[in-house]
Amino acid sequence: MIKKLTYVALLMCSSCFSQSYPVEENIMKTTWKAYEIPDNDPVYLEPFTNTFGKQVTRVSDVTIIGEDSKQMRHHYSVDSPWNSDETYIKLSGYPAAILDGSTYKFIKWADIPASATWANTKPNVMYGVTKNKLVSYNIVINTIQTLHTFSDFEKISYGFNKGNMSYDDRYIGLIGKNGNDLTLIVFNLENGQIEGTDYIGDIKLAWFSVSPLGNYAVATFGEDGSLPNQGIKAYDIDMTNKRHINNYSTHSDLGIDAEGNEVYVAFGDETTRPNGYFMKMVRLSDGLTTPLFNYTIDNGVWNGHISCRNINRPGWAYVSEGCCETIGKKELFAIKLDSSNTIERFGLHHAMYHDGYQQQPQAVPNRDGTKIMFASSWNGLFTTRFPPAFIVEKK
Repeated sequence: MIKKLTYVALLMCSSCFSQSYPVEENIMKTTWKAYEIPDNDPVYLEPFTNTFGKQVTRVSDVTIIGEDSKQMRHHYSVDSPWNSDETYIKLSGYPAAILDGSTYKFIKWADIPASATWANTKPNVMYGVTKNKLVSYNIVINTIQTLHTFSDFEKISYGFNKGNMSYDDRYIGLIGKNGNDLTLIVFNLENGQIEGTDYIGDIKLAWFSVSPLGNYAVATFGEDGSLPNQGIKAYDIDMTNKRHINNYSTHSDLGIDAEGNEVYVAFGDETTRPNGYFMKMVRLSDGLTTPLFNYTIDNGVWNGHISCRNINRPGWAYVSEGCCETIGKKELFAIKLDSSNTIERFGLHHAMYHDGYQQQPQAVPNRDGTKIMFASSWNGLFTTRFPPAFIVEKK
């Protein structure tokens, strides 16, 4: 039976935090201002108020981290830095810098496994891979435990470093590798068995992940198109019923829409932009596409990153705009996953998006979507190769 989110219950729960979210605005009625460079020098762990009236805190510093490396920032927009009860924050790198979830102070280094993501149900646990093994890592006792060895493969990858588990931590999407040949794998942690596989061979693959509620697996291939190994494909969770979802693969994430459906959320493409829609969501059950971010006066947002890691606040996606001299330049906002054209604006990230991949903000919300973490050189103020991490939230 297909699981569907008990959306009303979660919506009632999230309403308890309504005071923590920015005011809802309609995209067509919002006053979009030209981008203004920042005039302040953010000090480590000293909160300040941005031009949107939100509180911003720089949570990493090169003198604390001790080296000019990727530990300065979080990993990526689809990887939640916050653990399940938000007592810890994980930055990128191996080892990873662990921060206090409330004070944002540095706590310790953690020897996490490759591609490690926090469990959704166990606050002290991460899941990752080592060679051809799926492992768990306990941050409190700093130990790695092997959960399953995939002896048929030389190596396994956790979604090509962009995957996520189902919200109940039951299913995980893995990629088995023998030379250049790839096999997509859904593994069931509840019974310790492989749920299903699909051998795709020597094919360019961008990422592979299971859906939030564990009904589907999704593969994003490295080439756009509708051929068998192009575009976006969805499977039932046992890797049967492979079907085409969309031709185009832009920055995206898997989330849940305002009606409780599992969806692929992405920036628009050549079929949506001419009609004034600059984002879209595609329902995984049947491929139904719903255009989002309708702006008909001029160009809307074109690029950046999307995150649906707000797993305790379904019905929204979080965006860090990063492309062009358009509306919302360098903005951080949440967009409601329906046809209402509703957004919540958190502020500007001031990242030098085009100065290199590591300089991109790649914003990601916390579990209830009241906070957003992003990386930024603050318009070139910070000159380290990997910029520091910031958190923006309502005061």
